[in-house]
Amino acid sequence: MKRIPWVTFVCIALITGQTFALEITSLTPVRGTPGTLVGISGGPFSPQTQPFLGEQYVAPRLTLKNYMEFTVPNLPPGNYTLSVQDNTMVAVQTYQFEVVAPTPQVTNINPSILDACSVEPLNHLQINGRNFLPGAVLLVNDRVVPSRVISSTSIEAQLPGFQEPGVYGVSVRNQEGATSLPHSLWVNSTPEIDSVEQGADFVNYYEVIIHGKNFLFNSTLVVKEPEDSALGQTYQQLSSVSPKSAASQVSISPQGDRLIYVDCQTLIYHRYRTSRAKDLRLQIFNTDGRKTDLYYVSLP
Repeated sequence: MKRIPWVTFVCIALITGQTFALEITSLTPVRGTPGTLVGISGGPFSPQTQPFLGEQYVAPRLTLKNYMEFTVPNLPPGNYTLSVQDNTMVAVQTYQFEVVAPTPQVTNINPSILDACSVEPLNHLQINGRNFLPGAVLLVNDRVVPSRVISSTSIEAQLPGFQEPGVYGVSVRNQEGATSLPHSLWVNSTPEIDSVEQGADFVNYYEVIIHGKNFLFNSTLVVKEPEDSALGQTYQQLSSVSPKSAASQVSISPQGDRLIYVDCQTLIYHRYRTSRAKDLRLQIFNTDGRKTDLYYVSLP
């Protein structure tokens, strides 16, 4: 029988030992936020193989012979040494993994449209998204505004009224500096008439109360009457005044009708009564050129 030299056994043993030594050959990616999926190549891995970030064990999501996956736990930002070990071996190779602060994201603002004029001193906003950390601040056009972090997905804010209409960018910035992309908040200054009702009666006129939004102290009311008006005109144009100056207001209407500004949601139209009801068309114009749709109402 042919003898096999003992050197051959030594070589096989060495080769076998090298083949089964626990090792890490690559790490992808090498940086990420908590929740990032990370892949480790190397091996041989088994169900007993345990990956560590720093001193914290991270449970693998997937374990194959030459590949392993785990999810980055909720760790403070910084550099961590990644190592793997099992019951008998520790991989000689280690990799550095950088945990970065999660970037906040704004997904929704409620309400998403505000009126330029409001009778309330503050506008209440609910900002929804993700990765809002304790101490996060709310920015409107890159300026910090009063807010409160409710949870990692919700922030509440109370904003003062906006003087200028348009689109504003709302973003969230965490203490580490990570800032979300801006989310659009619309500020609308277009006036609207919601309803019209008759108010108090006086000796020779009565009140027409106009409810709506975005009325200004210098808004103008245009009253369009039928062609067969007893006055022989098709419309009147009335400029609003404050209640204090209403007594001295000189109206351009031949009847002496006038318009009183109460607040940005209420105007009072003093109308002189006619002998019969008429189908009127009311329209409010603001000084910036914005106007309401025509509002149809039947009034005497």
